[in-house]
Amino acid sequence: MHKIKIMKTLVLHPTDSTTDFLKDIYSGKDWTIVNTPPSKSALTKLIKEHDRIIMLGHGTEKGLLTPIYRGNVKVNFRFIIDSSFVYLLRQKECVCIWCNTDQFVEKYKINGFYTGMIISEYDEALMFSIYPFTEKDINESNTLFQECVKKSIDSAYMLNEMITNYNTDNNPIINFNKQNLYKKIW
Repeated sequence: MHKIKIMKTLVLHPTDSTTDFLKDIYSGKDWTIVNTPPSKSALTKLIKEHDRIIMLGHGTEKGLLTPIYRGNVKVNFRFIIDSSFVYLLRQKECVCIWCNTDQFVEKYKINGFYTGMIISEYDEALMFSIYPFTEKDINESNTLFQECVKKSIDSAYMLNEMITNYNTDNNPIINFNKQNLYKKIW
């Protein structure tokens, strides 16, 4: 594996039990981890202070979402990363893992590794008619995905390593997700 230079890394991974499997990507790393979104000014400062920004969780073509809770109940979402941060993100190496990140990254020409629609939940597999599949397929995909990201994240060849290693026989979830992995330097 060809390593890239060591970078000061910021991880934005809003707390959400449905994306907990992504925590293993940054466990054991000496990175700045943000699970509870700070104010916009504090987040701007954090982004400025880091070379690489890793953004994980749920999102849309408009950005990365953070859940809003009332007590322990998730009631809605709001954006933690949206177009207002693009001027900062364009200056960084980014890893963007949320559904439909490709539309956000390509619209704003942000450098780095990113995903399109990634199925990580049962309802998403149903929505995209990935038949037949099982809960085991989803769990296997989620586990292997985070393992591959963790192993390849410091590689100059991250995309190639992901496509090579994120692979098992006959898992329809992995087959779908592999088609939605990208890396681009604008």
